[in-house]
Amino acid sequence: MQNNTFSGESLRQKLIVLDEIGSTNDYLKSKLSNFKPLPEWTAIMAKNQTMGRGQRQNSWKSEPNSNITFSFVIYPNHLSLQQHFTLNMLVSLGIIDWLMSLHIDSTIKWPNDIMIGNKKISGILIENISNSKEIRQSIIGIGVNVNQKQFSEEFSNRASSILNETGIFIEDLESECLNLLTFIAKRVESHKKNILTDKDLLTEYNNNLFRRDIPAFYSSGNISFEATLVKVDGNGQLYLRTKEEVKTYYFKEVVFQMQ
Repeated sequence: MQNNTFSGESLRQKLIVLDEIGSTNDYLKSKLSNFKPLPEWTAIMAKNQTMGRGQRQNSWKSEPNSNITFSFVIYPNHLSLQQHFTLNMLVSLGIIDWLMSLHIDSTIKWPNDIMIGNKKISGILIENISNSKEIRQSIIGIGVNVNQKQFSEEFSNRASSILNETGIFIEDLESECLNLLTFIAKRVESHKKNILTDKDLLTEYNNNLFRRDIPAFYSSGNISFEATLVKVDGNGQLYLRTKEEVKTYYFKEVVFQMQ
């Protein structure tokens, strides 16, 4: 890939920073509803996001002026409907790449929570518009807990921030948002040009999975059980090995139980 294709400077003109907004995903959707299409990689960053959303309809609580909360739009028409999980893997690994550039080790808790140690520091929300053959448009929202020190009792046992977990304070949140967007763009474009193959992408994703090959507790419906995470396949199915068998689960069919 050409070095200048997705530099921070080339993306800077596409980043819109707002002081306060309810949801960056919702704001971007409202802009996309206009007749004139937005350029790919247009991004909305909120210094204070008051109504952030995550997967499973969960809310994303964020302290003002302390974190990176943003959404961006891409048009991944090289991906078929069956490849919806590919986008999830590309974005997750883009965040892992960015954290690695800051010398921070992290993992992916299936399907797309980013963990430092045993604490979640980042979440992803992907909303796609598709036709009968391909994904036409994706709005991707990302929240990263960066400098936040305090978390409510409800979240403190499972959520944290880069500062709390590593001691690293990031002063310029806007610049780091651009850096993060650049790492994600490199992943997406590398896959689009087949520099990053589906096979290699899936291997990287599995190699970065949280608690892979380590026994842990899960719940499915009202049943709790111990199992070992074996792998995730290209469709996003989770493979768990119990004493009796290996079973597969799709998103929302099983929940990892944090101890």
